[in-house]
Amino acid sequence: MPAGEKAALFYHRLDDVFDVVTELLKDSIRQSEMCVFMFRTPPATLKEMVKARGLDLDAHPSIVLVPMSRTPVDRYSRSVIDEQMRTFVQQARGLGYAGARLILNVMEELSAQVPSDSAWLELDKVREELGMTVVCLYDMASLSPGFLLKSLSSYPKVIMDGLLCRNFYYVPSLALPQRDAYRDLYEHLESIREERDIHFKEERERSKLMEMNHELQQEIVQRRMVEFALLRAENNLRTMLDAMADMVFMVDRDLRVTNGNQTLVRYLESIGVDPVYEGRFVYDLFPGASTGGRGLFEEVFHYGYPTVVEDYLDLDAGRLEMEFRLMPVKMGDQVDRVVVIGRPMNATPNEMMGMWEKADQIRDELLDPSGPAAGSMEFCPHPVLVTGHGGTMLSANHALGRELGCTREEVLIMGSATEFLESERDEEGMIKRINVNGRISIPSILRLRDGTSRKVMCHITPVGEGEGARFLTVITDSR
Repeated sequence: MPAGEKAALFYHRLDDVFDVVTELLKDSIRQSEMCVFMFRTPPATLKEMVKARGLDLDAHPSIVLVPMSRTPVDRYSRSVIDEQMRTFVQQARGLGYAGARLILNVMEELSAQVPSDSAWLELDKVREELGMTVVCLYDMASLSPGFLLKSLSSYPKVIMDGLLCRNFYYVPSLALPQRDAYRDLYEHLESIREERDIHFKEERERSKLMEMNHELQQEIVQRRMVEFALLRAENNLRTMLDAMADMVFMVDRDLRVTNGNQTLVRYLESIGVDPVYEGRFVYDLFPGASTGGRGLFEEVFHYGYPTVVEDYLDLDAGRLEMEFRLMPVKMGDQVDRVVVIGRPMNATPNEMMGMWEKADQIRDELLDPSGPAAGSMEFCPHPVLVTGHGGTMLSANHALGRELGCTREEVLIMGSATEFLESERDEEGMIKRINVNGRISIPSILRLRDGTSRKVMCHITPVGEGEGARFLTVITDSR
């Protein structure tokens, strides 16, 4: 960033700004500037986040950290800020630095302390005179829209995606000359009255023209405000979609994917498909899905009603049963897009989370029998068994014995889980496996002592490594 430059960085989440701030700090070191960084983040967290990006703040005395909590904002004024800038630049030059840089996490209270636009223009002239580099950070999630938009229109340059760019939203201040229209006219009032009237008319026309120009500038700012608000709404929508555990994507009338969330990206990466989905045919992204669903898409586009369909995805590890919700998005009377929401059918997210939490507790007990998780296996309401290499049973809980109609000791005497448990296989004889976020489940058949059997789901958790590795299996009813 050139010395003496002024720019703004608008961000939605604090984590998103650390990469840029770290590069700005490194840039100040390269340019031999003394840098003051005024921030809101706790100092320990700030140092840790910056250090993770390759910069140790403790090793560079040219960088001065100033927490906003220690800044007397209520005592700031135009003259105080002026004096502080001059003092800072003098101190930097006195210590032998080539210049001074300020990185400021702006708070809205500064606008209340220095409310005059002309005062800020004067301060900017002082900054230019001193050759001081300034970068202001604006939190879009906490600052008011009016303050954000006023700030956006006052910077000739902004930082976008880590690059210094021209700000197309910048509105130059209108410098209206203050004239005394009567000073010379009154000296010649008697002799040039007619000329005075002409001047009055010209001034009125000029005032009207300037007023119209000002209204035009205001209208431009209002339009930029709307664009800025739409951008903020889009960022909020993206954040909300990426936080969802369900797979969400949108298709157009040509069945091309136009938008998607991070769950979709993770799924595509897990099956080895290129995660760049925009503009691609939906069935190219889901090669194992049945193409018969295309007719359902056409019905939703034609009739405009929501549809819920149960389908499956063929993965390398087995078949994954899915529920897909097709929700129409209308533009006028016609369906313009269809939003698709997909989730595994084996269990609801809360049920799966609770089951995997029990499995993790039992794994902790196996790794540390006398630890805080002791007794988790016996307290688990689901049948549980522990096997070694080759399927040899090492342990089981009483719930498994009750399920089979015998005691736990009688279960262990059987020696192998294959005596009562059989994995389901597909038409080619391959064992079905379901992998959801790294968790393995195997559809199976449980054979009871009375000769009956029923479908169950075996949830597998590895315990330990090497020769002592074991496998924990929690058995639940198949859904």
